Amino acid sequence: MLILVSSALAFESEPVDVLLQDQSELFTNVEVSTGFVPSGSPLQVEFRIEANGGAGVEMEGEGSLWWPEALTLDFTGKPGSGIYLLDASIDAVATVRVDLWGTYTDDFEVDRRSIYMDGATFFDPFVMDGAVDDRVEVIDSAAGTELLNYAFDIFLGVSLQFTADMTPTFTAGFEGVQWAVNEGTILAEGAPATMAPERAPDYLVESVFTALWDARFDLIFTPTISVCAPVYGCFDVLTFDIPLELLSDSFEQDFPPALYTFPLPLLEPGLSAGDLGTILPGTISNLEVPLTNVGNLPVFGDATIEGDGEFSVYPTQFNANPGTTDGLVITFAPTVDGPQTATLVLTSNDPSIPMLTIPLTGNAETPANPGEDDVPGEEQVVVTEEIGGCGCDTPGSPATGALGALAAAALLVRRRRA
Repeated sequence: MLILVSSALAFESEPVDVLLQDQSELFTNVEVSTGFVPSGSPLQVEFRIEANGGAGVEMEGEGSLWWPEALTLDFTGKPGSGIYLLDASIDAVATVRVDLWGTYTDDFEVDRRSIYMDGATFFDPFVMDGAVDDRVEVIDSAAGTELLNYAFDIFLGVSLQFTADMTPTFTAGFEGVQWAVNEGTILAEGAPATMAPERAPDYLVESVFTALWDARFDLIFTPTISVCAPVYGCFDVLTFDIPLELLSDSFEQDFPPALYTFPLPLLEPGLSAGDLGTILPGTISNLEVPLTNVGNLPVFGDATIEGDGEFSVYPTQFNANPGTTDGLVITFAPTVDGPQTATLVLTSNDPSIPMLTIPLTGNAETPANPGEDDVPGEEQVVVTEEIGGCGCDTPGSPATGALGALAAAALLVRRRRA
């Protein structure tokens, strides 16, 4: 069961929760004047605007780290967890100029008011390139407000009537630009960053999310001139829309930096090289290799022997929870005289050392005058001193040699049957 659990976590760290929050000032005491528009019209208007606006964003998601090719990091938003809040105010003063073909000209202030714009929208984080929705937008449009209703008699019983409506619209937008993560960068949805692994029980990610904020204040001014006469009543002779883009702003801003911790497996072998000594041909020497997990995620892997030497390893798989030790037994069973070498290869889910090699050496030597008790080929097994480690998965247990004894007994049985 332990191996199955470790296999499930083999090449992926535990995900971390991500919460991003930031606020931005879109406009701060920004003043603008349109001048009198439209030029040459008998009815013109000037808007003087002072705007203050802000917005806030909150997003939730999780970060994932996986390997073995390289440490790969990506962030996935929690659907519907993003919220964009708009809070803005506009102080507007409208002045009208009436110019009736030189017969009547006057400027007068017709409106002074504060307009409050707000709104909210929910979205799927993190609105970057490649996402289904790569931009969030909040639009607040006030209903058309009558600024002016003015009548002027030009002939006996005939008059001109002037009206003007104003429709303000505030648009605020937000979109993700990038994640800066250690030495890597994430520029789009589904385009993770790759980073070099470190020899550590945890991988620390320093992250900064950058977003593009923008805002625009538009105004549609709609003047209407009507003629009123007895019997005929009033009818419009001139009406048109004057769209005005009064304010706009766009800038990039970093969210507050965040630090994320991803646990990793970290394999620590009990030796860097193994010497199984000098023994008689036909005997065996065992060496225990403790494998300790000093990381914070289960470690597991395979053990193999490479080379022409007469070495074997048991078992061929290992597994250790954080803070525990598993073990292997290397057996040297020479059949001929002479030195031999091989390599113990440990392939594991440790991203810092996915393949670890340990050189092995051993020597077989037949004495010049063998005694009765050390004649090669007899049914005997010589077990050399075992070095360190244990064959268990418990933290801090002493070396017992149990795996070595089992291996020796198995080899003895094989020899007697032969």
